[in-house]
Amino acid sequence: MSTTERNRAAGFYVSFYWIGIIMTLACLAFVLAGNTNLVYRFEHSRFPLSWVPAIVAMLSFLAAEFCHPRESLESETVEEDSELAAEWEAVEA
Repeated sequence: MSTTERNRAAGFYVSFYWIGIIMTLACLAFVLAGNTNLVYRFEHSRFPLSWVPAIVAMLSFLAAEFCHPRESLESETVEEDSELAAEWEAVEA
């Protein structure tokens, strides 16, 4: 995985993660405001208003998991292990 692809994947991961956090807080705000006159009619309908940011939050957390750069971390550890093995061989010789 190239550096550009790794940076793009990390950027998507962070973006989706924070969208999920913000939507989770919005969902909680709608649930708490559900007892006010302004939000009551939207919250207590067939499809509650708080479900919209909840669904968006779930999808964004799921997208963040798919964008997480796991392959780059595994390849970096393999590279580090090979570098350490070369250093140990030089020390033993």
